[in-house]
Order: sequence, then structure tokens, then C-alpha cells
Amino acid sequence: MQQFFSSINFCLSNIGYLFVLCLPVMTLEIALGGLIASLDIQSSSETAALEAIGEISAQVFLLVLASLILSVALSGGCMVAFRSISSKGQVSPYQALFAGLKKFFPLLWTNILHSIAYGLGFLMLILPGFYLYGRLGLFPLFIMFEDKGVMDSFGESWNLTEEVATKLFALTAIFMSIQLSFGFLGGIIGADGMLWFLIAATTMKYATLMPLFYLFFSLYESVKNKSELGS
Repeated sequence: MQQFFSSINFCLSNIGYLFVLCLPVMTLEIALGGLIASLDIQSSSETAALEAIGEISAQVFLLVLASLILSVALSGGCMVAFRSISSKGQVSPYQALFAGLKKFFPLLWTNILHSIAYGLGFLMLILPGFYLYGRLGLFPLFIMFEDKGVMDSFGESWNLTEEVATKLFALTAIFMSIQLSFGFLGGIIGADGMLWFLIAATTMKYATLMPLFYLFFSLYESVKNKSELGS
């Protein structure tokens, strides 16, 4: 559990920096969720719902596209941000995000394949999804810092996490279960379409993702430092 608390402490110590880093993506996701929720499709007829969707299709498309671009950039940019913070560097949140944007296409393909892999795992009684998410989740580090390709990044992530697979699975399950439980609770109480809940759910999403991503980063750095000392 030491890694769990050290990841949280790191993020709390740098909460202002990480909030600015995540803010563009969070804003777009909240805007998109609010726009869709405003349609109130469940209480409308099928014809009225289709008409309402048609009227805002352009806005939805732009928000989805912008959200996709920035979320993909964030997956790599946060690793640059973690390295800068850890080494007392001068990389700003937006510079880190731009660094991820420059590696957009390799990050995009690996994010898609990663989502498919752990999505299939979730269909297999959920727990395999947590396992695959953790074992393959270090791919942005190999793309950002070692210029690896899509499949090479997955292979490197899988090999690097082999010795800590069980511990990584447990920690990934904890962070992601918090996020999923919050969303499930919102669905039960019927608050998932309310603006305040969209803000809270999006905040919770990134409040759990950043410590998890830092956990991946610290594992990568630890293994790389050991290999350098060994050589």
C-alpha cells in the first residue's frame, strides 16, 4: 500500500499543476456531458429525440473531437509533467500537454488498442480488465521517452510489469473501482445527468487517474534506474 499512498501524496503536493494540466480535457468532457444531458432524451418521443440530436450534432462532433485530441495528448503529456516535477524542471502544464500532442498518432492507436484490450477484460467478469489495464498501461512512457511504436510499447509495458503484476493489478483495481463506484452511485440516485454531478464525476475521474498514471511513471523510472545502475 506504500505505492498507493505515495502516488496520492505526490498528486496532492502538486495538485495545482495537475489541475491545470487536466483542466482543458475536464472542461470539454463536462461540456459534452451537459450538452447531451440537456436533450432529456428519455422523456422525449423517438422522433423528437432524433430531431434534437440533429440540431446539436455539429456541436457534439466538435466537442467529441476536441475531447479525444486532448485526452490522447494528456495520456502522454502527464508523463512529461511527472518527469519535470520529479526533476525540478521548468515544463509548464501546457508545454507538457503539447509534448503529448506532438506524439498524437502513436498515442491514439495505442490508446484505442488499450481500451479494446481492457474493455474485453471487463466483459470477462471485470477483474481481467483491471489486470490488462495495469499490465499494458505503461505504453505512453515508451512512446514519449523511447520513441517506441504501438506494439513495441505494449510489449515493453508487459515485460516491465511482469515482476509486479499482482501488486499492480491490486492498485489499479483500487483506483479504478473508486472511479467506477462513483459513477454507479450517480446512476442509482439519478444524478448522472445533473451539472453538479458531471463536474464531480469528471473531477473524481482525473483525481483517480493521475495517481494511477503516476504509479505507472514511478514504476517505469524505478526499473530504468535499476537497469542503469546495474550496467
